[in-house]
Amino acid sequence: MTTLFGTDGIRGRAFEPPLDKDTVGRLGSALADVLTETPHVLLAGDTRASTEVLAGWFAGSFAADGRAVTWGGVLPTPAVSQLVRGGDFGAGVVISASHNPAEDNGIKILGPSGEKLDDTSERRLEERIVAARRQTGGQLPLADRSLAPRYLELILKSLGNGRPLSGMHLVVDAANGAASGLAEELFDTLGAKVTSIASSPDGSNINRGCGATAPAQLAQQVAAHGADAGVALDGDADRCILVDENGRILDGDDVLFAWSRYLADAERLPGRKVVATVMSNFGLENALRDSDIELVRCSVGDRWVWQSMLEHEAALGGEQSGHVICSHYGVSGDGLLTAGHLLAIAARRGEVVSRLSKLERFPQILINVPVARKAPFEDLPAVVRGLAATEKKLVGRGRVLLRYSGTEALARVMIEGDDADEIKALAEGLAETIGQELG
Repeated sequence: MTTLFGTDGIRGRAFEPPLDKDTVGRLGSALADVLTETPHVLLAGDTRASTEVLAGWFAGSFAADGRAVTWGGVLPTPAVSQLVRGGDFGAGVVISASHNPAEDNGIKILGPSGEKLDDTSERRLEERIVAARRQTGGQLPLADRSLAPRYLELILKSLGNGRPLSGMHLVVDAANGAASGLAEELFDTLGAKVTSIASSPDGSNINRGCGATAPAQLAQQVAAHGADAGVALDGDADRCILVDENGRILDGDDVLFAWSRYLADAERLPGRKVVATVMSNFGLENALRDSDIELVRCSVGDRWVWQSMLEHEAALGGEQSGHVICSHYGVSGDGLLTAGHLLAIAARRGEVVSRLSKLERFPQILINVPVARKAPFEDLPAVVRGLAATEKKLVGRGRVLLRYSGTEALARVMIEGDDADEIKALAEGLAETIGQELG
């Protein structure tokens, strides 16, 4: 396992290890050594105050031996993914901590296909970082202002280059992030009347009480303006949360439900399969089954969603948090593209947005159990017996998930089912067993 790279690149507090000048510079040199065939990167970032500084450290080392850096300035992560796929770049590098607060930052590296690096590639790159020497170079080049319009054109092309949202009033929350300005331009071009909120980044307000992780303000504004819908993005615009005309929040599960049925009806859902993580509600699985669509579960993280999509040859996958990937149009979560397509589905049907998803979520209970050690659950006979008995009781109408916290000494017991009292009792029983074994 790598130590610098987490589930979504390198992330931490800006200017502190691993985002200090030495490590970021070494990363630039290491990536330069790897990209021998196409020694040219597309570099961009979000609106944090620290982004240009980190980008400058990286670019200085990468370009020190004559390798090329195109600086895209502020661009969403999916924009870099889409543009790298065009073939002009050996890699894409995004300086962003996505939905994290402004004090944090991160570095995401995308391969020439626009996909995030796999574990093996990250491990090899990390080995090179240890041996690399940080080099110095000049300032960031001038930002290439042609890239954002090219990205928007790709989204518009995926929608047929028409104005499918004509007559629709949208409230758009850009999280004071990378899609600020771009989101308004896209939806205006698609024909919508746009009311914008959280689209005035100042370097410190990204994701602050707004965006996909905090859509309550958007829901209030949709109601206040009598709008047809709301769109909430996160800091690097790879997530999308929708709000319907009634102020109801539609998360990634709702998006997967609505989009998968639309694609299935158009015979564009291969194998009638959809990928979602273990955190998606059992109600999604149940509802898709009623539509003769299979839900394939995977680990949390959009990278695991994409790998599972490849493995199962699925065209659609995503997370409850709003990361949704449709392989017909891209290889990464793309909040603007997702919102455009879902709203267009409603508009072309002549339906209100609330009709997109009537997903009935199952009750869920989560219990955190303090543990002294994190032993594999399968090595604990009492837990294995308790889990088997619980799963037998819930077969066909619920599910159980046991996992450890990645940052705390906790075991998590999550149960979903159609009877709230029953799952509470079952979860408490499993939690007690785990506590007796590991507490």
